[in-house]
Amino acid sequence: MFKRYRVPRDRDSDAALVRAACLGNGDAIAELYQRHGAIVYRFTLRMCGDAPMAEEITQETFLAFLRQPHHFEEERSAFSTWLCGVARRQLWKRLERDERFVELDDSKEPVEAPSSDAPDQWFSRKEAIEMVRKGIDELPLLLKEVIILCELEEMTYPQASLILAVPIGTVRSRLHRAKVRLATLLSPVPAGAEKGIRP
Repeated sequence: MFKRYRVPRDRDSDAALVRAACLGNGDAIAELYQRHGAIVYRFTLRMCGDAPMAEEITQETFLAFLRQPHHFEEERSAFSTWLCGVARRQLWKRLERDERFVELDDSKEPVEAPSSDAPDQWFSRKEAIEMVRKGIDELPLLLKEVIILCELEEMTYPQASLILAVPIGTVRSRLHRAKVRLATLLSPVPAGAEKGIRP
């Protein structure tokens, strides 16, 4: 089992906790899980829509860290960003194994978003939130993950770029395509009705 050490005094420093975890500090590992387990779980759950799978992948992500803690490079990214990248790889392996993976051709031009010419079709806030959730679930996985990271988790383009292992330009392009596709899926909702809604 893990050796028992005190959690580093600098409780705001993930880097200090990671260094302590590398030495087998069980308290540091528990603190890292407490701080970052939720974002890994949320990201995974939003991607797969399966709570047991999201729980498993969250655990697998932290186990991957414990097996090779030195793979995290604090000068390259925040710990939470690195963990989400690990979780993403775990998730894609699982989805590919389960044959739920659908390839997205990045070379295709995005379709134009429909204009909102049906102002009589208004929905309650609850209905609009549910439509946004369903719309996100219908996106191809490569578009879905960028919407989740940049819009729902409010990550920056550089953070999303590290997690997705693609250039920042690709993140921007995919996000634009995701928003256009989502607007198409939500076309009955009047323009602006989905703004500020966080599924």
